[in-house]
Amino acid sequence: MKLNDYWLKFRHSFWFLPIFYGTLALVMAIVSMYLEEAIPTRKIANFVPNALMTDVKIGQTILNAIAVSVLTMTTITFSSIMVVLTTYSSQFSPRTLQDFISDVVTQRVLGVFTGGFVYSLLLLLFLKDLSDKKLFLGPGIAVIWAIVCLGFFVFFIHHVATWTQVNSLIDKITTRTQETIRNSFHLGIDQTKSKQLSVKENINELEKKEKITINAPTSGYLQMIKLGPILKKATDNDHVIKVERRIGDYVLKDTPLYTYLDTRSLTKEDKNMYEECFAIGPERNTVQDVEFGIQKLVEIALRAISPGINDPHTAINCINRIGTILAELGGIMFPRPYYYDADNNLRIILDIQSYRELLYKAFYQLRHYAKEDVSVCAATISVLHGIVERNDLDRSIHKIVWDFAVYFIEGIETDALLEWDKQFINEKIMRLAKMIGREKEYKQLKL
Repeated sequence: MKLNDYWLKFRHSFWFLPIFYGTLALVMAIVSMYLEEAIPTRKIANFVPNALMTDVKIGQTILNAIAVSVLTMTTITFSSIMVVLTTYSSQFSPRTLQDFISDVVTQRVLGVFTGGFVYSLLLLLFLKDLSDKKLFLGPGIAVIWAIVCLGFFVFFIHHVATWTQVNSLIDKITTRTQETIRNSFHLGIDQTKSKQLSVKENINELEKKEKITINAPTSGYLQMIKLGPILKKATDNDHVIKVERRIGDYVLKDTPLYTYLDTRSLTKEDKNMYEECFAIGPERNTVQDVEFGIQKLVEIALRAISPGINDPHTAINCINRIGTILAELGGIMFPRPYYYDADNNLRIILDIQSYRELLYKAFYQLRHYAKEDVSVCAATISVLHGIVERNDLDRSIHKIVWDFAVYFIEGIETDALLEWDKQFINEKIMRLAKMIGREKEYKQLKL
């Protein structure tokens, strides 16, 4: 793995900003002590208000109070984080924990607190070197930092109160998934390189030729595929690469990850270069994994309709947001499984997930567990209607949605519904059928 890959992982880790602010505080403490020694007090006083200048004794008292108070705020902040994590895990989904942990606001608050504590503590340590001076500036800077910490603390309490609201969480998951669709759905490669299989290519014949299968170096989830570098390296080395796994798949160690088809030459350097283009980690993320964002919303919805919680309105909110994601996906050209270089030579073969499969995975669990819930069933059919409205010119999407609607409606527990319930759902079905032009089939489908 390259150094920049390690840097990318560290940059997105929970401890990056706290370490950054702690290091910044260390540098500031050293620089401020050096300036205190190098510049006479009178010159400093010309540029700084007298209120920020203190003697050693008062400075020690101030720094001691700041260090204790900042450490107390940090402790309360960590306690708040633990409350949020417990709430998320028990009420929403364990998969939503990383959304709060990876939130920049949470990391920055802890970073500012860490910096304030480190700066105050180091100044206390360096005070002995300034004992012969009447006045110095360090504690004044620490007071300003403490005020900033207090502001961040108040802001963080508000932030936690907002995050613990389920509607806010659902909105953030939806927004992040939409960002993934816009930025990484095509795995960072120009769609002009993705085409239908050329007439001159025969995959079955290609796979019968000499090939080399490379196994996964470790177990974990396939988090990222750097398709652009793979295409460039395959073009430069005249390789044809078949990726055996999808984004989000769990890969076992020493099981196939990718294969060289019709290979002519393969060196250890080539193998290392390709391995750097696959990121395998202990958990899924939404960097390129659209399905994972949908899965989070599904899990929140399933917990909401469970007998222990019984909150169908939250489930309906999740269903509406899933519909938003699927409607946006319907308007995007899905990547094709074959990628070519500039000379129209086949270079990469991917296992691409279809829109039909994503639609099924989004709702099949809800169909099973909410088959007796009128509101959830009606909300799902309304969302299907919204997907068709968003993609009103795409007949292939219409067919997929209608086929899924038939599957979904057939699974509704009609014996548990009364006449008014059936009428309510039938109105939703009729509305969808009219939109797609399937009024004749509605008579056979209605409850």
